Amino acid sequence: MTRRLIPSFGLEFTTDPAAGRRPPNDETHTFSAGPGGCTAAWNLEPDVLTIGKAIGGGVPAGAYGLCADLADRLLGREDLDLVDMGGVGGTLAGNALSVAATRATLEHVLTDDAFARMHTLSERFEAGVRAGIEAHALPWSVSRLGARTEYRFTDPGPRTGTEAAEAGDSDLEDYLHLYLANRGILLTPFHNMALMCPDTTERDVDTHTDLYAAALAELAG
Repeated sequence: MTRRLIPSFGLEFTTDPAAGRRPPNDETHTFSAGPGGCTAAWNLEPDVLTIGKAIGGGVPAGAYGLCADLADRLLGREDLDLVDMGGVGGTLAGNALSVAATRATLEHVLTDDAFARMHTLSERFEAGVRAGIEAHALPWSVSRLGARTEYRFTDPGPRTGTEAAEAGDSDLEDYLHLYLANRGILLTPFHNMALMCPDTTERDVDTHTDLYAAALAELAG
């Protein structure tokens, strides 16, 4: 999609830093890597960065940033619609609730200290899932990105959307979701992912580890 959209603004798409252009970063699902998402964690320098409602604590919100050179080139164009649908959205863009929620989340919730604690809990969650997989020699995998951990029904873990789709097993996923939900653990819908939050405790993580082990034991038995 990026390759199709960039030329529509009269710009050339390239992923060659030597040519003065870097691909955009979408931090919607990678903000869990830490303050600044993967962009900060991996010292990336994209021309464009986008992020979703995570910065508002779940309240609908979104934001994007541009490097100075690209911003100057775009803002200098008098033929572009940079206000309504061509820019930052429509009626609800920048509404008071979303802006207030974003400020409160970034100032008081998603702090450096909070991320450090969430990362530690996510490591603990990952270790518990891996122990369950190894105990039954399952051809599954678990991966972690900062405060986010997910397990998949394939080993090694998928690296592309196609591989992820091929590794899906709706019956198995439903079994695990229902098993855990009936015992007080609600995983992220549509996949087996847990995202630590500032209020998550070690007891929460260990409860999942124990129930996950029990679910696998019943499945294997």
